[in-house]
Amino acid sequence: MKTISGSCLCEKVQYTISSSPLSQGICYCQQCQRASGSLGSPMMVLPKSSFSCSTELAFYETTSARGSTVKRYFCKDCGSHVYAEISDAPEIVTVKVATLSDLSIFTPQYLVWTENMGAKHTLLAGVPAFEQNAPLEMVLGLKTTEL
Repeated sequence: MKTISGSCLCEKVQYTISSSPLSQGICYCQQCQRASGSLGSPMMVLPKSSFSCSTELAFYETTSARGSTVKRYFCKDCGSHVYAEISDAPEIVTVKVATLSDLSIFTPQYLVWTENMGAKHTLLAGVPAFEQNAPLEMVLGLKTTEL
């Protein structure tokens, strides 16, 4: 697999990803909406060990709807939200797709927190949608017979 790269808006923060994503989705939770300034926040879920960032970022810590701690990391200069860590899954990071150098590699596999989408926003045809969280196995890219 080729290395994936990305940056913040001012490009002072550069990062690389050395593995394929575990999964890719769009989150519509209210926290992601507010952090991104958008109805949905496209994200890639990655093994933390495959993510390398060039500089230390600032972070803002919140508590998710299910009670886990979420650290949202952003550039200290331009404020771009680059990635997040979730206390329930310390082995992963979620990278914000809009910061990728090549957006064409993003293909959503699921939509989460669709109960917050808004009446005029429509689901993507053929993409599994969940009113709240997707099954953890799906997010972590695990294959199970239950999915």
